[in-house]
Amino acid sequence: MKVNVEIVTGTFIDAEVSENATVKELKEKIAKEVKLSVKRLILLVGDGEEIRRMVKDDEDEMKLTDLGVKEDSHMYLFFKHPDLVCKEERSQGRGDDASVEEVSSEAESKRGNKEEDEEAAKGEEEDIAMKNGKEDREEEKKKNNGEETKDDDKVEDGKEKARGEENEIDRAS
Repeated sequence: MKVNVEIVTGTFIDAEVSENATVKELKEKIAKEVKLSVKRLILLVGDGEEIRRMVKDDEDEMKLTDLGVKEDSHMYLFFKHPDLVCKEERSQGRGDDASVEEVSSEAESKRGNKEEDEEAAKGEEEDIAMKNGKEDREEEKKKNNGEETKDDDKVEDGKEKARGEENEIDRAS
């Protein structure tokens, strides 16, 4: 029997299953197609004038035909967030056998935090360097009892020289 599964993203999967296939068998076929864990899949069944309803996790062993699914039935597929699946497993005491998907999701999360931490540390280092530079200038000024440093003297000399040259040009014209 062929069933049409519409994914929440708007794409369709045409799944071919036996007449007496279970919900779990259908979910396994779909999981391979969408490359997600079976635990994350949520199916809504009900076609045409029938009332649509969500297939509960404890109904995975039910036959599709018992849920009203027949040839060319249309279903909807939604996904549980990986964190929700992980919480459900922990509450049922199955937290130790985490799937590869959940572990990789957790690892991805930690990697993102590490990059953010490195950026924050770099920013802090720049702030400290700027602060130290300002403190160094203030210390230099204190050493000279508030007088300008030699570098500042050179700048002032250059300014005076430029003013003198401007005055000479003004006089010549």
